[in-house]
Amino acid sequence: MTQNDAGVTLRRRLPLFGVMAAGAFSIFGNAIAGLTLPWFILSLTGSATWMGVAAAASMSALALGSLFGGPLIDRLGTRAMVVTADMVSAASVATIPLLFLTGHITIGIVIALSALGALIDGPGMAASDGRYPELARLADIPLERVTAIDELIENGATILGPPIAGVVIGLFGIAPALFITASCSLIAATLAWLSFPKRSRPSNGKSIGFLDGARFLIDDPALRLLLILSMAVVAVFGGLNAVVMPALFGSAGKTALNLGAFLTVAGCAAAVAALSFARWGPHLDRRLVVLASLAGTSIGLILMAVTGSGLPLFVAGAILGLATGALAPLVRTIIMRRAPASIRSSVIGASTAAALVATPLMALIAGVMVDRWGVTPAFASFSALLALLSVVAAFSPHLARISRGSGDRP
Repeated sequence: MTQNDAGVTLRRRLPLFGVMAAGAFSIFGNAIAGLTLPWFILSLTGSATWMGVAAAASMSALALGSLFGGPLIDRLGTRAMVVTADMVSAASVATIPLLFLTGHITIGIVIALSALGALIDGPGMAASDGRYPELARLADIPLERVTAIDELIENGATILGPPIAGVVIGLFGIAPALFITASCSLIAATLAWLSFPKRSRPSNGKSIGFLDGARFLIDDPALRLLLILSMAVVAVFGGLNAVVMPALFGSAGKTALNLGAFLTVAGCAAAVAALSFARWGPHLDRRLVVLASLAGTSIGLILMAVTGSGLPLFVAGAILGLATGALAPLVRTIIMRRAPASIRSSVIGASTAAALVATPLMALIAGVMVDRWGVTPAFASFSALLALLSVVAAFSPHLARISRGSGDRP
């Protein structure tokens, strides 16, 4: 490759790299907030149920924003939508420590601000993901590799964010940790503004309706099944991360740093799985990846129910990471390949909403379950649910169609 060719290749790939860097800062900030906010709510109220309520409110807002954000993306364009989402997220997160430091914070305000940030995050994430196939083609990189690298970035944030949050909370308190989250969102907004190409209108000239993406998903039996499975996995991890794990470590007298170390182990394992998908994803049997993910997650959860502490708990966390690391990039790749370009953002938003629809209920159930009976029944229940779904999926003909790649678009 000549120097000129290398320069051309770099210029073609810069938009993709810039967008992924923006996503990295946004995800890193969210990873810090993902540990800091539940810990703050637990210290403020002393109740796992309130953690569940807060998680349910944020997840519901994220689902609503994802489902109904299509027309907003169509009106503002991708770049403006992503930048707006990051700016609103920065403002909502920064307000929490400001009110806390002035003595005006309440649990209701925390929940409302968290929900506001999540509401606008939905269309922001859908708008960004909707441009990935176009940016991948421009960069001449396989879409499977792009989604896997994006997943690696998310896992990297999961690895670095929680321990950094734990250290900051331990040394300086909760407020500085939340200010770091807000700063990350501001950096993400700047990078997104600089990197995204101008928004192209849908090729058919029609505006995107609120439910165009949802209709496409409902009409595709293979995607319907995949979304049901994704919904279960996302709901389980929503209840696990927002309620069960903080309660487990808090009740054992552990610190936020201990919880951050556990999440780091799980994130490292997920990164290994995502890296493997980046390398071999285009050649893997999609059906086997889905089934292995469901079965492995079920095994990891039952081990957590049995062990509950010490090194075995961290081993179980590593199993969870290995089991789920390739699932997210696989699902994203399938949806991006099957959705028409004109409604891709709407389809991605609807799929995000569908995946999250059961998560608020799961967070509430997990909070009540932990308060009444402890964490072990929650682990066992989550494991049984995923084991049942893995059996159902194994005998489904629709999953076989996903494996063959029928319905994929170039």
